[in-house]
Amino acid sequence: MIDENLPTFYLHPSGDNVKHHASVLQSQYGSGALPAYSLRHPDPALPGSSNRYAVALYDSYHPDILYGDVLLIPEWTQPSLSQEDIRRNGGVPPAPQPILPTSFVIQLYNPDQQVVVQQGVSKWSANPQWVFEMPQQSFRQPSVSSIDRTQSDPTASETTPKLRFKWKKEGKLSKDYVCLLSGKSTNRDGSKRKNREPDITLSIFKHLKEITMYEPNLSRVEMEDPKGLEVVMLLSAIVIREVYNGNMRETFNVSDVPRRLSGATAPRKNSYERTRRQRTDLLPSQAPPQPTNARPPPTDPRSQWEIDAETARLKKQVEREERERRHAEQAETKRIKKMLEEEERRARLKQLEIDQETERLKRQFEKEHRQAQKNNTPSLPVRPTPNLRPNLAASNYPQPPVPRPHSANPYRPAGPYRQRPPGPYLHGPANNASSSVFFGGGSASNSRPHEGRSKPSFFGFLGHSDPSRPRLNKKQSAVF
Repeated sequence: MIDENLPTFYLHPSGDNVKHHASVLQSQYGSGALPAYSLRHPDPALPGSSNRYAVALYDSYHPDILYGDVLLIPEWTQPSLSQEDIRRNGGVPPAPQPILPTSFVIQLYNPDQQVVVQQGVSKWSANPQWVFEMPQQSFRQPSVSSIDRTQSDPTASETTPKLRFKWKKEGKLSKDYVCLLSGKSTNRDGSKRKNREPDITLSIFKHLKEITMYEPNLSRVEMEDPKGLEVVMLLSAIVIREVYNGNMRETFNVSDVPRRLSGATAPRKNSYERTRRQRTDLLPSQAPPQPTNARPPPTDPRSQWEIDAETARLKKQVEREERERRHAEQAETKRIKKMLEEEERRARLKQLEIDQETERLKRQFEKEHRQAQKNNTPSLPVRPTPNLRPNLAASNYPQPPVPRPHSANPYRPAGPYRQRPPGPYLHGPANNASSSVFFGGGSASNSRPHEGRSKPSFFGFLGHSDPSRPRLNKKQSAVF
């Protein structure tokens, strides 16, 4: 601080914890620093704030009151046409670099006025300096004439006298800047510069941190708008500090990597799987949301280069993803083909095992069948011969009694009777039943009489079981 009695302005970070905002504090007569102005920069994250510099000075207690602002768009270098540089930069021309501007415009409000600040070099010390002019008369004179109302403002009139101011560096190794009021010429025509008043120091920018106003010298400035002069000195000092003494890339918000276009800000990892998942998730009636174009149209070569570089990057990325998708599809096709071949091979092996097991079981069953036929073949029945006596004990019929001679039966009936066939064997009334019993050809039901019928006699003469069979009646005696 040069003098605590002089009005001094300090640049301090803003109390709202916004990085691109700052506060301008003022102290005078040894009092504490109090907020006087609010300094605001555009948000660097917004697309419209790239590749340019802007600053505005607001009232600290009334944020809606704007005193003045500065918008500075730099010029850019021409892109290189060297194929080596393009090849080294990945097929894209190198990015144009900003050129430090030699002038900027300060826009004042109420009354509206534009102050152009030109950069130059001092002839004696070769130090940089910035020169600007302001009109002595800024407000219209009160008048009831309609003709006076139709005239332009004094700030835009060429006939309005102006005062010349300049910021210059005190020394080559010094970081202090001094704002001077150029002395007036004493000559009437203003041709001889040697006959002019000396420069008047109005303010000092100490170490690019604090601005001290020489209040006694400010009273010597013949201007109607001292507040406008104060705003111009503050804004010009801030621009000199940030633009001409700062990092140009950070000042103009120039990014090394091209900004991604709207709708492509998210990294596209595994986009093929994401696209397939979105296609399966979306209903037929739904449609994917359309990306909003929040980026303004390009107004400078750097923005156009960023768009071209981002387009080339997205094109390469799409081509790379297309190659990856094709490779993934080929790998998936190979995997499915290999899986099908493996399944076919397993099916063939399984079918071969089934065929082998079928053949083995077939041979085994045929062998068992032949062996069973060989072991279980029944023998043919033996034909009865008259020379063999059957086992009558096994028959259900009782043995016949020994026949007696005819002389032993003097009452033998003379009528017809059943003749026995010749031979030593006795034949019953049912040859089929006896034969089946003897040779095992009949069932027990056929060889045995029915339980409800009486058992016939051996010869059938005395039986009463079958009424259809003729009965043998006793012949009456001829004598008695």
